[in-house]
Parts: sequence; C-alpha cells; structure tokens
Amino acid sequence: MRLLFLFVVSLFLFSCNDSKKEKDGFVDGILEDFSKMPDSVIQKGFAILDTIQLKPVKELVKELQGIPELQEIGVGDELLSFRLKNGPTMLIKLKEFSSETKGGTASMATPPIMALNNTNADENNANVVGAQRGENRQNKKALLLAPYAWEFGHVDDILIPFNKLPNNRNYKDRVTYKENKTKNEQQISFEDYLSFNNFDVVHLSSHASKTCEFEEEDIQPSNKCRTYISSGIKYEKKDRQELIDLIKSKNVRGISLEYGELFFIPKFFSDAYPKVNNKLFIFSACELGQQGDIQITFDNIMRNGQLFYWQNITNVLDSYKAFHNLYDRMLQYGESAPTAFKNMPDSLKNNIPYFKNKRASGDTEQTYNYLKMATKGTAMHIIEPISFIDEKTKKELQADTVYPFEGILEDDQPEEASFTLEFLGYTVQEMEEKDMSFSLKVDGTTVLDHVSFLPDTDHDDDIEVKAGKNEKTTLVTFKSVDLKKDLKKTSSVKLEALFHFSEENYGYQMIHVITGSSDMRIVMKSPDGAINMFFDVDNYALKMTHPAESQTLYSDEEGYIYMNIPGKGWMKTKLLQMFGAVAQLAPIDMDFAGLKMNKGSVMHKIPAFAAEITISMLEKEPKAKKISGDIGSEKTVFIYDGRLTITFDNQKRLESLVERGADIHYYYEEQQIIVPNAQVFSIPSFIN
Repeated sequence: MRLLFLFVVSLFLFSCNDSKKEKDGFVDGILEDFSKMPDSVIQKGFAILDTIQLKPVKELVKELQGIPELQEIGVGDELLSFRLKNGPTMLIKLKEFSSETKGGTASMATPPIMALNNTNADENNANVVGAQRGENRQNKKALLLAPYAWEFGHVDDILIPFNKLPNNRNYKDRVTYKENKTKNEQQISFEDYLSFNNFDVVHLSSHASKTCEFEEEDIQPSNKCRTYISSGIKYEKKDRQELIDLIKSKNVRGISLEYGELFFIPKFFSDAYPKVNNKLFIFSACELGQQGDIQITFDNIMRNGQLFYWQNITNVLDSYKAFHNLYDRMLQYGESAPTAFKNMPDSLKNNIPYFKNKRASGDTEQTYNYLKMATKGTAMHIIEPISFIDEKTKKELQADTVYPFEGILEDDQPEEASFTLEFLGYTVQEMEEKDMSFSLKVDGTTVLDHVSFLPDTDHDDDIEVKAGKNEKTTLVTFKSVDLKKDLKKTSSVKLEALFHFSEENYGYQMIHVITGSSDMRIVMKSPDGAINMFFDVDNYALKMTHPAESQTLYSDEEGYIYMNIPGKGWMKTKLLQMFGAVAQLAPIDMDFAGLKMNKGSVMHKIPAFAAEITISMLEKEPKAKKISGDIGSEKTVFIYDGRLTITFDNQKRLESLVERGADIHYYYEEQQIIVPNAQVFSIPSFIN
C-alpha cells in the first residue's frame, strides 16, 4: 500500500510545471495566496489524503517525509498537517474530535502567551458596537455559527446568545443563527465567514486544535506551532474543484484543507478583515491562545473592539458556564465587554482544571485553562445602555405608545413631558466620577443638552434618581421638560436619548411615540345637577350643555361665548359679566392652581386644567399629598389642601377632580364641534 501511495503522489509531482509564473508570491518556497497556487499542487495534496492510511504517528511522519517536494510536517494529538511546495496546508484527522471538549486533547497546556504591544481598552471612552452606523446602530445584528451543534447539544455555548440576544430590543429579529444539526449536514458556508463586517457581534462555537512543526530528521515536534479552527464547512470529493475555484475567487489566505472539511488559521481573519471597528467577537474553541497568534492577529486588525477566546483545552460545560455569565453581565448589567470580563468570577475564567489521559500509563493529569481577551481601542458595549421606561408598566417603553404629554395639543403653546430613563453599565459613583451626562431630543430639537443628573442632592428639583434592578442600573426621571414646540394631536413624535460617556462616545436610543388626542368630553356634577362640556382642539371650539336648564353655550379661541337668545338667535360676547356667570357653573373652585388663560374664554379653563394639572406639578406642590400611584398602580391620586381629590388615569392624564359631593370627570374622546354663526352682542347686561 505504501508503494501505491508513493506512486500516485509521484505522478502528480512529475506533472507539475515549476515555471517562474507559479513561483510568484512565494516566501521560502511557501505560497500563502490561493489564487497563485497551481490547481495541480492542490490536487496533489488531496491525492495524499485519499490514499494515505492512518497508522502510528511516527510511521505517518516517516511516510510523508519520503514524498518529494514536501515542505513541512506538523503533528498534534488530533491533527497532522503537511504542506507541499507551492501548495496549501493539508490536514489529516488522527481521530475524531471529542464531544466533551472543543478540540485540543493534545499535550500539556502551556501558559498564556501575551501579544506584543497589546493595549488595554480605554474604559473612560467606552463605546457601543455598531457606533459607526449613526442612529441605526441601535438595530444591531449578531451572527451565531454552530458547526458542531449536533455534537455539543444543549450545552453548546452558542445557545446563550441565541436565547438572550433576541429578547433585547437592539437585536430583535436581527440574530442570524446557523447550525449543522447532524454530522453530515451543511448549513454554514464560506460566505458566512466572509460576512463578519455585516454584524456587530459574532460568536463562533467550534473545535480547534494545533500541530507543531517537526525539525529535519527529528521525530519530536518543535515550538513552531499553528492552531487550526474547524469551520464546519463540509464538502465531498466530487466538489473539490468547485471549492478550489471558490477560494481562489475570494483571494483570501489562511485556509487549510482536510479530507472533507475546511479549516482556518488566524491569518484568514487578518486577510479578510484588515480593519475591525466597534465589534465584539467570541471564538469558543480549544487552544486558540497557545501560540498567541489569534491575539496578535486581532491586536493588529482591531481599531475598537474585543475578542474572547480560550487559551488551552476547554470542556464544553465550562465554556457554557463562562459565556453564560459574560453575556448576563453585558446584557443585564449593561457592562462593557472588558468590565464584564473583569467582573466575572475568577473560577469561570482562570485556572479552570481539566483532566486528560497521560499517553504512557493511562493515568490522568490535571491541566488548566484560561479565558482570554484581546482588546484594542475603546471598551465596547454590545447593547445601547440607555432606554426609555414606561411609567405605567415600569418596563421599556414600546414604540407607537400613546405618550402622556402635558398640555393641550395644537394650541400654539409648547407642551411639557416627564421622561424616565434607565441607565445601564455604571454605578452611580462611576457616573458621577466620570461626569456622565444626558441629552434629549424631541423631533430633532434638543430639549435637554448634556444635563448632569448626579449627584441627586435636591429632592425638590426636576430630576429624580432611583436605584434600578441591580447595582449597575439607575432610573432617572426628568420632570416637566419643556418640549419647545406645540405638538399635533394623534401624531408621531421622535424621542432620542443620548447617554454621554465622554465628549465623543455615548449610548443612544431612538423611539417613536404618538400623542393621542386632546379632544375631551367633560362631565361636571353637583347636587344641583350636571353640565356636559365638549372640547374640539382642531378649532379650539368648546360646547357646554345644561340639560336641566335646556341651555347650550359655545366658546371659540378668540374668547367669545355664544348664547341663543330668544327672538334674536345666536349672539356672542366677551362681556366680563358673562365670564363670571359661566364660571359660577363650575361645581368646585377652579382657580386653585391660579391658571391664566391666553387663549379662549373662561370656559376653556376647564379643559385647560387637563394639561396644567399634572403629576409632576402636584409632586412639587406643598398643599398636595400623594396617596397612591406607586409601581403597579393603575391610577395616581392626590389630596389637595385637604379638600380636593385629584385622580390621574393609567396614562397619567387628569381623570377627575372631586370635592364634597361635586366632581369633574374627563373623558378623552374625539369631538367635532361647529360653532354657530352669531352676531356680536353689545348690550351691557342680560343676565339677572
């Protein structure tokens, strides 16, 4: 069989044309560029894979050393590598990967090799993944590749981001998950590994193993080692030429070929991605840190970002536990990747014991593993660490929700609103020490500009600070914010929140909410009867009916009050006597807040109270006492001056004013009021 093997190889070798053209791009006889490799040399490598038989490693090495044009041989516990002159590295699997580890059942684990000139992430200039995409960066994308899902099963660490990321608003419907469900299934493509720039987070869960080069005539491996990452890209013998053509068309390096699978060395990533900005990579496989090549590679190509990888042999369950904690810290606590890594329990990332068999005696020896981080530039958050909170549900505000703006819409007067924001990733002390601030835009207009919200020393001001769900979460409410514009009813409003870490870097959320309507039906009741009032904000028209007296009054935005006088028809007036007479119809004292009208008549005071009497206003009023409205409450209730009960509905709108059997109830319903044609009434008085 050995003679047949050498005969087949020789046929390929003598058919090779060693022209000068084929030698272009070679370094010491080794060609890295697939596009310059002759197909004949690549096929020679496949011929060896097709004909060689597994046997003890020493015999395999001797057999390969007998092949003319052999350039190098490398040996590991799971892989044997060889390279023919002018050809790619070819791999022979010495045994199948274990389902208990992520590759690398090889020799004694080595201590970490640190990359040269490695720089730490700048925590003072933390940023978010995808920050180069402006507003759209809050719609982040994740790529999850699981080549060995069929083998790792329910403890595959890829399932952690698969289950967690879609629940975060930044990644909803934007997580791409590709898995090989069976050993022979092919769902992951070469294109997937060339698409990393399209994603903000990339998590690869696979096998990796190393081989170490043999010196000439020496059967012991040297310290010249290389790590190979299993891609999960499978191919059949009949598809080899098609694969070669595909690789050459992409003009990439760092690819190695096994009998039916494609492998990568770190050089592949530096060649495919010369610059990496604002991204997070997790490569979960064994022995990626043994030679320092993966860290050196990413230290050279990263401008801003982090890469996590395993130093030595990693047990599948250990990997699952470690990344479960890392993702929780990045998502639940909002920490940047380096901070989350730093705050992980030491037992999950350092000196993780692993027992393996000794070759000679069959006994076990204990080795140790480490989770490592390559980092460059700024510390990356994988989520935007700021979000609007719905005061009703105490959860994240959802898009197209009716927001409780304070004011009458479309009255030429700017509205106000209170906003509660959740800040993630930093303790109160950290935010204060780094002088972090907040900005708010409403429909593109800046209404709060770099506002410092810490320390919270004045409990009577317009900023309220509360602790959140954990020590890295803070809830801040900005009360009675002047929106600097008059909003339209039942319209969309764009809210933008900016959490400034520094002058250049910030967290961001943008959401569209709607205003609802300021139209109202108001019912005023007293022991003497009931009065109905209807308000149409479109034309600022108001209609009031007194069923017991069979009276109907109107009022317009100019301040005229309309009354149907027998024998004269509809008349309108601005006489003070009329104002006073109408005001007396209100069942309670309506001037307790000192409201001054700048539009409409005294009748408009009653709907105007729905805008002027707000929760934030009453919270600062010494005469008002809040008696309900805490978390989970559907309504908020105040007692004013010991006599007036003021209730707000679940959308924080004024619902009722009640005093000693008299009450005013507000119902927010669409109205269409047409004011009648009328003559101006100028007689001094007509009311007894």
